[in-house]
Amino acid sequence: MSAHGQSARTWRTSVWGLLATVVLSHLLAVWAAPHLIMQALMNGPTARSMNIHNQAAFAARVTAASRDVVMPSPDLLYSVCAYDLSQGPVHISANPDLPTYWSIALYAANSDNFFVINDRQANGQPVDLWLVAPGTSPPASASAAPSRMLVAPSKTGFLLMRLLTSNYAAEKDTLEPARRTLRCTPG
Repeated sequence: MSAHGQSARTWRTSVWGLLATVVLSHLLAVWAAPHLIMQALMNGPTARSMNIHNQAAFAARVTAASRDVVMPSPDLLYSVCAYDLSQGPVHISANPDLPTYWSIALYAANSDNFFVINDRQANGQPVDLWLVAPGTSPPASASAAPSRMLVAPSKTGFLLMRLLTSNYAAEKDTLEPARRTLRCTPG
């Protein structure tokens, strides 16, 4: 083989190697990173210490020194639940009944946000949801209550409830009971 032919072959091999590296890097960044982040969030040391699997947990108040999340907001109180639908549906309920902003957001295992409800959308009504895996149904008890059924895009995921506070010290006696109305229980 001539030197020119060898050089062209080396060049093509290098281009294919570079292309494979770019594609692999893209897949890791777009697909794997969100899954890995969510797995750490749902199963990491903080999740284990708070015992958040299929039950609500109430995070300590965020301060300026908190760094569990990037740039935490001391104006928000957080409650969480890592749901697992592999054993059946999960019932989510809350009745914050507050005159200030609150929201409940649900995230799939790949970090996609697939549902949000806030104080304005709830219009003073309690939140009552049955979360089910694709192709399954809620338990019969779900039809007895005015529940809403949501089909989660993945069997595992994360719930994040936020409550706004402008003066936690003055509002603590109202806010803490309100956020503790959150329930995340297997059905």
